[in-house]
Amino acid sequence: MIKKILSGFIGGLLEIIFFINNLSVFSTISYHILRIDSVILGIILHLIAAIIIALVGISIIEVAKVRYENKNFLSALIMGILFGSAVLGLFSLPVHLLVFPIKITLTYVLAHIFYGIITYLVYSFVK
Repeated sequence: MIKKILSGFIGGLLEIIFFINNLSVFSTISYHILRIDSVILGIILHLIAAIIIALVGISIIEVAKVRYENKNFLSALIMGILFGSAVLGLFSLPVHLLVFPIKITLTYVLAHIFYGIITYLVYSFVK
């Protein structure tokens, strides 16, 4: 469980790099959840969500007994792309389109796929 938390935290932390030019996204998240307009609180909420999503997502992958034959970098990279795409399609887009009025851009899509790649690569190397 600690490995899943660590991988989700690192993935979420590195995902923030994609939004460095537009930190108001985190302020919007903070305002819609806590009614406080704060970038720092938005980043903290983002990291909490990244950890929870990693815990749930990686647990689902393990319960489903998804195994890849060659436990190497390329296999983990492909699983990370699939994980990031699933996070984007099943969680982020529905939540952000229905709850938070955040503009969906190519950077947004790539950030979520990058989150999946980093999260799963970190998890595959620490497990």
